[in-house]
Amino acid sequence: MKDKKSLGFFGKILLWCNYALCLALLLSYLAPYLDPRKAWLIAFFGLAYPPLLLFNLIMVVYWLFRRRLYFALSAITILMGYKVLVNNIGFRTQKDIARPTQPNSLRIMTYNAHDFKRYGANNDISTKHEILELIAQNNPDVIGIQEFYTRRRGQYDMIDSIKKILNSEFYYFEPFDVNYDQASGMAIFSRYPIFNFGLVSLSGKMTGNQCLFVDIQKGDKKIRLYSMHLQSIKFEPEDYKYLGEVSKKGKTNMTATKRLGTKLKIAFLKRADQVYTVKAHAKECPYPYIYSGDFNDTPASFAVNTMALGMKNAFLEKGSGLGRTYNGDFPNYQIDYIMVSPQFDILNYQIIQKKLSDHYPVWADVLLK
Repeated sequence: MKDKKSLGFFGKILLWCNYALCLALLLSYLAPYLDPRKAWLIAFFGLAYPPLLLFNLIMVVYWLFRRRLYFALSAITILMGYKVLVNNIGFRTQKDIARPTQPNSLRIMTYNAHDFKRYGANNDISTKHEILELIAQNNPDVIGIQEFYTRRRGQYDMIDSIKKILNSEFYYFEPFDVNYDQASGMAIFSRYPIFNFGLVSLSGKMTGNQCLFVDIQKGDKKIRLYSMHLQSIKFEPEDYKYLGEVSKKGKTNMTATKRLGTKLKIAFLKRADQVYTVKAHAKECPYPYIYSGDFNDTPASFAVNTMALGMKNAFLEKGSGLGRTYNGDFPNYQIDYIMVSPQFDILNYQIIQKKLSDHYPVWADVLLK
C-alpha cells in the first residue's frame, strides 16, 4: 500500500469526500433512535441511508483499486451500522414458498392499492382486474388495503369483488371521502369472523392517514390486525417534476428544495406522533396482534424502528434483497411492513413486484404459537 504523500490533488479531494461520506453514514445510524420531534435534521440522514451506503461502497472499491488502506474508512463505517444494514437488506435467497398447513397459520397481506389505478393514471378496468387477480392468486386470509376505492354498485363495487375472492362476508370499510355513489378510504377483509373493529384516529377526520383494527376469531383463537397508513409526504405534481429534473439533469432550485424539505420534516414529525398513538392503543389489546400497512417511512427511520419495538419484523426475519415496496416517482424504498407480536412466528414473506399501484403488495405467513 502506498502512503498519503503520493495521493495527488484529486486523490486528496476524494479522501476528504470519503471523510464526509463516513460522517454522514454515521449520522444516519442515529436516525432510528432519535425522535425527530427533538432532532429532526437527523431524520434526513436516515432517509439518505441507501445512497450513502452506495457511495461508501464505491469508495471501498476505489481505494482497493488504488491499493490504498483508505478503503478501511468506509468499510469499517459500514460494518458499524450492521443493524441498520440488515434492516434494509435481506441477506438470504428467496426460496420456493409452500403454503403452511398448520391450523393456527394465517396469510396476512397489505396493499396500498392507489384506488385501483396505475400510478399517475386514471381508473382503468384492466388494472382493477389485474389487482383482483393478484389478490386471488396469493389467497390471503386477511388483507388490509390502503387507498381503497369503491362504488355502490357496478364493476367498481370493490367491496363485493373482494368478498367474492375471499368467499367471505367479513370486512370493515372506513370511508374518508364519500358521496352518494362512491367512496375512498381504508378497508380490511377477513376469511374469519370479525367480532370487533374500530378506527384509531391519526389525523384529520377526512384524511387518509389513519389506522383501522379488526379483532378476528380463528377457531378458539382471537387475533387483532392493525392496518395503517401513516403520514404521507403530500408531494404535488410540481414536486415530482422537480425531483425528475434533479435526477436527470442535476438542476437544483433553492426554493423548490426548501419546499420539499419542509414537507419531509412535517411528515417525520407527524409519523413520530402517530406511531406512539398506535402503540398505546395496541398496549391495551388483550390478544396477539399484527401491525401492517403503509408506514411511509424507511427501515432506517425512527417511526419504523419505534413501531418494531417488541415486535417481529417479517422482512427482517424472512425477507431477501433490498425489500423495496414503493415504485412511484420518489426514490424507491421499503415503506410497507408486516410486524407481529411475540406470540407469532414468521414462516414466509414476499413482496409481489408487479407494478399496478405505486406500491407493491406484501404478504407474510404467520403462525400463532
